[in-house]
Amino acid sequence: MKITIFGASGSVGRYLIDEAVSRGHEVVAVTRSPGKIQAQHIVTEAVVDYTNIKTIEASLKGSDAAIISLGDFNVAQPTENIIQAMKNTNVKRIELLTGFGTSPESRRMLNPAMRTVVNGIRLATHAGFASKEKQDKSVRNSGLSFTIVQPPTLTFGDKTSNYRYGNYEGKSIMGNISRADLADFMINNLDDSRYINESVYVQQ
Repeated sequence: MKITIFGASGSVGRYLIDEAVSRGHEVVAVTRSPGKIQAQHIVTEAVVDYTNIKTIEASLKGSDAAIISLGDFNVAQPTENIIQAMKNTNVKRIELLTGFGTSPESRRMLNPAMRTVVNGIRLATHAGFASKEKQDKSVRNSGLSFTIVQPPTLTFGDKTSNYRYGNYEGKSIMGNISRADLADFMINNLDDSRYINESVYVQQ
């Protein structure tokens, strides 16, 4: 599989690259500026301007899937442009890494106490959370085959391949998962074509 990873030089992107490469996938690692990706023989670095759809299209050429792992809060417009570029290049599978509880649909999967906690954070961090919510909505309404991945706090722990995901008990924003295990789940999810047109929580 050929996977284009947006946000590849970020703190999760590097783990996504390593996990995908370890399984023999071809990776296009997308960054905003050159020289940020360690050279590997099946990794191609692509530099894009997220305001320029043509540059995004070039990074998607020949890909089977795209992962969006943009770490900042100004993610809504770049995501909309990625979606348009995917449609223009006929790339239909998208996996979005976002925050915990970033849509009404996903908040309904939480127990009442945790919904209250997440809604409190949502109100306290209005601008940033609103951008994530808009990003989530854009992906849901894109017509693409999507998975929205929602972890709690990320750590730099080792890969264990021992974590919970889906409709498990105790989904909590106070939980955690290592970036290595998160990448393991996300590449597994693409490999197995699971959680199609769904959001999914994942944590240790």
